[in-house]
Amino acid sequence: MGSVDHPLSGVNPEVFNDDLWAWIESNSTINTIELRLKYGTNEPYSSAIAQIEAKNKYTGKFRKLFEERWIFPTGVGLEQSSSLKTAEAKARFFQTPYSADLCAGMGIDSRTILNTAQCLKHLCFEQNPSLARLLKHNLPAADIISGAFDIGKLKIWISEHNVASNELTVYLDPDRRSSNKKTFSIAEGTPNLIELQKELLNLSACVVAKHSPMLDLTACMQELENLHELVIVQYQGECKEVLTIQRNEKSTEVAITLIEAESLTSISGSHIPSIIQPVQTVKKYIIQPSPGLNKSSLHALLAQKLDWERLIFGTLYTSHRLPSPNSFYKVFEIKSSFSSLKKVRLEGAYAIESIGSKITATELRKRLQLKEGREQKLFYLQNGRTKQILAGILIE
Repeated sequence: MGSVDHPLSGVNPEVFNDDLWAWIESNSTINTIELRLKYGTNEPYSSAIAQIEAKNKYTGKFRKLFEERWIFPTGVGLEQSSSLKTAEAKARFFQTPYSADLCAGMGIDSRTILNTAQCLKHLCFEQNPSLARLLKHNLPAADIISGAFDIGKLKIWISEHNVASNELTVYLDPDRRSSNKKTFSIAEGTPNLIELQKELLNLSACVVAKHSPMLDLTACMQELENLHELVIVQYQGECKEVLTIQRNEKSTEVAITLIEAESLTSISGSHIPSIIQPVQTVKKYIIQPSPGLNKSSLHALLAQKLDWERLIFGTLYTSHRLPSPNSFYKVFEIKSSFSSLKKVRLEGAYAIESIGSKITATELRKRLQLKEGREQKLFYLQNGRTKQILAGILIE
């Protein structure tokens, strides 16, 4: 392999062949800092080393792609990309034969769309030239437009393929950086969904958009037209993203769905029951909703179905009966309670959570001299003058 100049794109897909993939495999255990010092920016080594760096850091996130010889970029495009699992959780929302991704990035979501059984043709816009270059290699079945989203170009593509509006689904993951500051507002995203929504809905059957997990759901319902569903995607215990599903037909109510990306299990409801009078007496078990369940507010629906009582502390629930295992909540069996911190007598490793108090978990750990743990947990709960200090064990 001879050395060639390093391309401006950072990773050059044209240099990859069987010999280079063999070189990547044989050097995959070598420290990439040493490889960079040895080969510098010379190609094809620089692009190859980028693949080793990606594998070292993101094996769990993109395991299948490494097996497929997907070529990874460097920098922010890789860092911000959806994981394969969260991308696959979106597959159910793409039921039309044609689709368009207005800001494809690294292309993980587009890959999922292309892999749906009904997909005949897929279009990607990507304003970053280096990412667009990689998309042409990684997604050869897609049509790639290098440049920022242009609705005129989308209309030309629709006309060229004779796509009816009921045959098209539009997907977008707007850039949420405004003036170099991260924003959670739909109005500040690029492209601006609020400004484009009427035209996009006229062109398509469905508009699926990905948003920050910090999105204000109430504001979102007021800003988006024909909003049919709000989807919270949870992965590995974290709330990863919020999807909005708009359709080219009026909606009378907005369904709320929570999906666990790992198992693809979900719960949904269009009417969240009002919260009954909370209690302060803790029974045998404490139920703690996951971040995704908290975001969706569907914990109130689960509580009603499973006969939990809401505690006055945060969004904790309690029950005499042991709930079935579920990825949408954790259950702790309470083993002891204390009237004050001075009376706490605990040893070993504990997770610590402070709810409603100015005393932080870090301060509590220091004061009680407890190691960090997971199976056992200390709850320091406060609501006004009411305090409870509880120690429990995680039931899995």
